Amino acid sequence: MSLPTRIAEKDPDDPVSEALESLGQSGADRGHDFPGSGAFTDPDVVAALANLPAVKQSEVPAEFSPGDGEAVTCLEDGDFPAVQSKRNRRGRSSFWLPLLVLGLVQVAIVLSAVVLVWPELEMKLHALDSASSSLQKIKNESRVLQKRLEVSEQRIDSLLTEVVEMKSLPKLNPDEVRAEFEYLGERNRFIRLADAAILNADRSAFDELLKRAAEVKEGELRNGAIAEINRVRFAYLNGLRSSGFALPVGELFPSLRGKDEMELQTDQLVKVLVNRSGAAEHRARAAYLLADHRHIIAVNALVDAVASDSNLDVVREASLTFSEMTGYRSEQLLDAPGLVDWWQKNSSVVKLALGK
Repeated sequence: MSLPTRIAEKDPDDPVSEALESLGQSGADRGHDFPGSGAFTDPDVVAALANLPAVKQSEVPAEFSPGDGEAVTCLEDGDFPAVQSKRNRRGRSSFWLPLLVLGLVQVAIVLSAVVLVWPELEMKLHALDSASSSLQKIKNESRVLQKRLEVSEQRIDSLLTEVVEMKSLPKLNPDEVRAEFEYLGERNRFIRLADAAILNADRSAFDELLKRAAEVKEGELRNGAIAEINRVRFAYLNGLRSSGFALPVGELFPSLRGKDEMELQTDQLVKVLVNRSGAAEHRARAAYLLADHRHIIAVNALVDAVASDSNLDVVREASLTFSEMTGYRSEQLLDAPGLVDWWQKNSSVVKLALGK
């Protein structure tokens, strides 16, 4: 079959046929062959080209759905999903790597800064700890001061009450004002003497209080003195003032080192009791222990302690032990004058009772 015949049998719209015709016409018009034009005159080549399948034009559907339109637009714009996903992965990888390097560099800088400033930071922490301890100490001192202030406020309130009661003083004559101030001064002296007798076991303060109470006349001042005397005696009714104390036998009697206070003899306890230069706790304990030593020597030592010892704890223990030995009874505690007077009147009877 010749070339014209084969070409004629092709579809008039065949793109390959149209191209060959265009090339042939172009070469004929120019009067010479273009490079490779001999291929189009070779029968075998022509036959091979004639046997190629016809290229059909794609059929465009009459109607497109909205989704198809978007797909066509996407393909026209070149937004292929696989290519776009690969680009996104490359973009994320290229973004995180510099960020990671930057973070590591910042961490290294922070660690280096911490290492450099750590000694100074440790010193500041130590100073902060010291400041905290000082602050706690200041708080404790503040609590103590607060308690003292509360006591002071109570005293001030008491004084203010007395001042309010004295508002009528301008109406009094000078003699009455002077008498009122004298009363207040004497009343305060009674209070101070009673405080010394209780807190310090001061025998001289208690004797002074007894003396002033006997000197004052009937009235408010005498009542105040008696009230303070009773306050002192009530304080010494408590037997726990010297409890829990034991004589140091080895210290008082080196030759009896290792022995208990209950093993001491009457003369040894009397020696401790009459030693005025010794500790008051030792004398009071010796007077207490003499209750188990019913001897005239012990009774005489107890009477002497009641009459002249400077410590009220010793006077109290000696008075109680004397009462147990002799049967003496008194309505008032620490009544040294009454005890001594009773002993002078009844000593002979007591000696007979003791068999001495």
